[in-house]
Amino acid sequence: MGSQCSNCQSCQRKDEILISEFHQQSMNHYSPNQPDNEEEDDIDNSLKDEQKESKLDFKDHVDHEVQNQQQTVKKTEINLTSQSNSDSQRKKNEMAFRNHEDLLETLGSRSNCNQRERRSKHMFKSGAFYEGEWIGQQRDGYGVQVWVDGAKYEGDWKNNKAEGMGKFWHLGGDYYEGQWKEDKACGKGKYLHANGAKFEGEWLNDQPHGYGIEIWVDNSRYEGNYSHGKKDGFGKYYWNDGSYYIGNWTNNLMEGFGVHYWADGRKYEGWWRKSQMNGRGTYVWPDGRQYSGEYINDKKQGYGVYIWPDGRKYEGYWVNGKQAGKGRYVLSNGKSQLGLWEGGRRLKWLEQDEDIKPQGWDDYADPKLNEVSLAGS
Repeated sequence: MGSQCSNCQSCQRKDEILISEFHQQSMNHYSPNQPDNEEEDDIDNSLKDEQKESKLDFKDHVDHEVQNQQQTVKKTEINLTSQSNSDSQRKKNEMAFRNHEDLLETLGSRSNCNQRERRSKHMFKSGAFYEGEWIGQQRDGYGVQVWVDGAKYEGDWKNNKAEGMGKFWHLGGDYYEGQWKEDKACGKGKYLHANGAKFEGEWLNDQPHGYGIEIWVDNSRYEGNYSHGKKDGFGKYYWNDGSYYIGNWTNNLMEGFGVHYWADGRKYEGWWRKSQMNGRGTYVWPDGRQYSGEYINDKKQGYGVYIWPDGRKYEGYWVNGKQAGKGRYVLSNGKSQLGLWEGGRRLKWLEQDEDIKPQGWDDYADPKLNEVSLAGS
């Protein structure tokens, strides 16, 4: 931190991970909008009735409109992150320059006494002033420094830098209170925004790192692990509408295995990539419908089994969310027949039956969510 706190002005703002307005907005969009209704087209009750056209053209929780919206949100988030990083870096460099100026003044004008002593208020040429303890030419011990623009640090110093316990007030009312090392938030601390949003947890080099709890002004919250300022590892995210996600994260996105619960009773348990369903998973609707199978980019893709509440099933292949390729339709009484499908429509029934499951399909088992590394679980 030094006399101008080279990192205090920008600390907690790298990548704008700390509850910035854009981060709050983008996090709230992890949960896709609920579609107005789940469409499910009727399928033949008679497998041999060639006069009727069977199709299974129903929607997942993410339809085209919602998917487009998600993509728009992600692009916006990326742009804002880049803009915020640039702005944060500019402020950091400015603070470092001012700090260097005050450090030069300190070295040339203070006592060489090697004992810690409390001295009268010292005013720097920049307009900042420090009042507290010194050892020789360096601020060391407890002290308060106030900058001309209103920023303020109060706490422990060592070798002219913030180190130990301290509190730094940013412009606009935000503040960080906790442990410091060489002018950076390191250890345990909390950051409170003027609007009431906050983060409390572990820090490394001015960024959340380790376990932390982040709460937004709309009461959405995240509890889990961070790595260098981003959600990474195991964590739980709760939306203010009652939806929540429990699982793994990478680079601020749902990644790996996790379970998403929607407020209306829907549930997806399975694999994620970049906050989309990717890989094998099970999706359950509140009316008892269920799909268990493969996804790519939030759509059924590959092999999967769709089950109706009355026991009917479709067991087969999907492309872009619709039946495509070989698939078996099973009635609630157990009778079944294999068919050929395209774009969600049956092209024809196949007379010769065969096992169409991928090899090892029945041997798969979901991994268990690992909460061992999550503090407070």
